[in-house]
Amino acid sequence: MGSLLLQSAGTSGVQATKPESGPTASGGTSSRLTAATLGSDVHKLLATKKAHSIPEIGTRSSPETPLRGEPDAVPSCVRQGIGRTETPLASSRRTYEGKDTFLVVLPHPSDPKSVSAYVVTASCVSAAPPAPGKVLLTHSYRRD
Repeated sequence: MGSLLLQSAGTSGVQATKPESGPTASGGTSSRLTAATLGSDVHKLLATKKAHSIPEIGTRSSPETPLRGEPDAVPSCVRQGIGRTETPLASSRRTYEGKDTFLVVLPHPSDPKSVSAYVVTASCVSAAPPAPGKVLLTHSYRRD
């Protein structure tokens, strides 16, 4: 009887550590972001933005599409964490190092041929008292 309980407990532990998979906000198969894939993720996000037309007034974008520079798409606490006020070129919600984050792409401040990517914690959205999001990673990339 005791071994049945141990086997049952062990099985639930394995299920709890099962890797995440399935569709993401960007339509891919993984919402995980890494420092190594940031550049390609930024370029894919920008390409997706160009491929989709901006929704007409009165229509909503589907939950399967990335956030595409709509003023309210990026929470104010994430904007505060970045410290820039421009409208994002593109953004999406991702997982980075096990944390819920926003990937925000802005025009580069001094090079019009580049963009700046920011990975910012999303925990600020529900923080009490309100606090700016923490920038976990930032990098600049050439526009394609």
